[in-house]
Amino acid sequence: TSIFAQSQMQRKNADDMKKMEMRKKRMEQLQDQKESTMIGVQTNYLDLSPEQAQKFFPMQKEYKDLVREAQKQYREKVGKLRSKAKDVSNFDVDTAIKYQLEMKQELAKLESEFLKNTSSVLSNEQRARLVYQEEKLKSEAAKRMAERGSDMSKRNFDRKKKLR
Repeated sequence: TSIFAQSQMQRKNADDMKKMEMRKKRMEQLQDQKESTMIGVQTNYLDLSPEQAQKFFPMQKEYKDLVREAQKQYREKVGKLRSKAKDVSNFDVDTAIKYQLEMKQELAKLESEFLKNTSSVLSNEQRARLVYQEEKLKSEAAKRMAERGSDMSKRNFDRKKKLR
């Protein structure tokens, strides 16, 4: 019985590992699709020439990698604080706030440097669009979500009506 149980556990662990690998690959594919879509959106929005795009996107990738690294370091620091605290009442909020401030300052510094470095690749008009691009994309996404939400509430309303 114990040998059978061990083989079942090993098979289950192997299946779990396969599922995790599949999920990881799917997440990578989705991330690649998202990046490709963003490249297309940015190319159109900023009206980049092929030469500009060839120089701009590696710069942007480097900037985003640095941002992810700064955010990762912040999460690790706060994670260590959480693990030291046995419960919420012992959590060092002041230090967590300090870490968050440091991260935000680092992100602002990285963004400022990135935007300054784009002056060698982008025109002034393109750089201005770049500065406001994130806000514009967020507001457009919020509009789409609001429209979708109203469509969904109409659908749900209609479904409820049919049930009666």
